[in-house]
Amino acid sequence: MFSLSTSWNWAQHKNGHDLIEEIRSLGFESLELGFSLSEEIIDDLIKASCKNSLKISSVHNFCPIPCKYTAGEFLPDTFSLSSPDELQRKKAVDLTLNSMEIAKRVGAQALIIHAGRVEIPAHTKDLIKLYNQGAKDKPVYARLQSDIKAVREKAKSAYLTAIKRSLSNLVKRAASFDLMLCIENRYYWREIPSLSEIGELLEEFSGSGNFGYWHDVGHAQVNDNLGLERHLDFLEKYNNYMVGMHIHDIDGTQDHLAPGAGVFDFTVLKPYLKKNTIRVLEIHQPATAAQIKAALVYLNRLGLDANLK
Repeated sequence: MFSLSTSWNWAQHKNGHDLIEEIRSLGFESLELGFSLSEEIIDDLIKASCKNSLKISSVHNFCPIPCKYTAGEFLPDTFSLSSPDELQRKKAVDLTLNSMEIAKRVGAQALIIHAGRVEIPAHTKDLIKLYNQGAKDKPVYARLQSDIKAVREKAKSAYLTAIKRSLSNLVKRAASFDLMLCIENRYYWREIPSLSEIGELLEEFSGSGNFGYWHDVGHAQVNDNLGLERHLDFLEKYNNYMVGMHIHDIDGTQDHLAPGAGVFDFTVLKPYLKKNTIRVLEIHQPATAAQIKAALVYLNRLGLDANLK
């Protein structure tokens, strides 16, 4: 019913067997391969998952990390699919194709991708700072909010052109992998896609049958809390395209908490979940094993399991 992302415990284990055993011990029958895994760990995970009959529901791009990088320094945005720099963009495409190979190898249904960013200053962090200082209703907050929207709007064109070029290649290839390529809503305002850009990309590529939307609960709610975009607009507009969901709790601007450890009302998600919606708990440290066990009980009690229409 629920998968657990390896983003929770990848750093605590030196081999895939121990990593997957810990996830299995928490009661999960399925997992998501996160983006911090080496090729060696993935080989271990595949062997261990087969041995323990664990399903791999989804894979997060880029997976595995390139051999010249360490897990701590490599992120899904190290190479950008929306970069106007052709060398960087093509590198991102090649790494994504490699992730698609991994997804096919493990029998995953979906590959979740970060679409890159508009290269403007990261002023969302400044907005977060003001929010955490209680300044959301002050003029300085409104000015900064307006400014960062205007700067992104002015600069975005070349980056949207680049992500469409990348997707035109990747979506075609996804069909041969029998895989759903899913674009995820993001945390920082400069990142792609915005609410409207999701619709633009879905309109252009969803006709293939292998391109869809992946909803991140925390990212959407943080943007809602900051007054940037309304959380439920993502679900209302793109529910019919939604392949899966990253589920985690939120408190203010802090996300990736274990459900039940924050203040988010998870019942608002129920109308948008279907029986085949992939549900992944994307919880980060320092969440404990006990919190994750409690989160499963909590979510099932709320009726967010797979026993839906």
